[in-house]
Amino acid sequence: MEKKMNNKGFSLVELIIVIAIMVILVAVLAPQYLRYVEKSRVSSDVQTTVELINVMQVLAADPDVNLDTSKDYYAEWKTDKVEISTALATELKANGMMDDDAMSNITYQSTAYKDAGVKIELEYGSNKIWTIKTTGVDSSGRIPEKKEP
Repeated sequence: MEKKMNNKGFSLVELIIVIAIMVILVAVLAPQYLRYVEKSRVSSDVQTTVELINVMQVLAADPDVNLDTSKDYYAEWKTDKVEISTALATELKANGMMDDDAMSNITYQSTAYKDAGVKIELEYGSNKIWTIKTTGVDSSGRIPEKKEP
């Protein structure tokens, strides 16, 4: 009499092989995914910086806006968020360029600008013209890459 084997399911060896393949795939793909996430966070910070530069340029160029030369108009990156000076926030709100919730929505997202001391400010020049002064970023809103020695 012959014994019939009813082979349903997978053997332990087959399961271990599948798990090993999955571990290898995760080990290869995880660093790529993390780089992609960090790159998107940096891109978001760059976009926020460029938008603030553009808004401040529009504010400075608008002939209907009279900025007080004794006040500081700036946006500065702090450890956990972007800090907009009260004077700048007041002018942006008064001219319809920022709503009340905007300041709470502009939050720090990556390590890109954490140590760079990024600051954008409106500066009143001796020629009686408002200009944009940026610290820690180039004209495109990006942090200049550090050259390794």
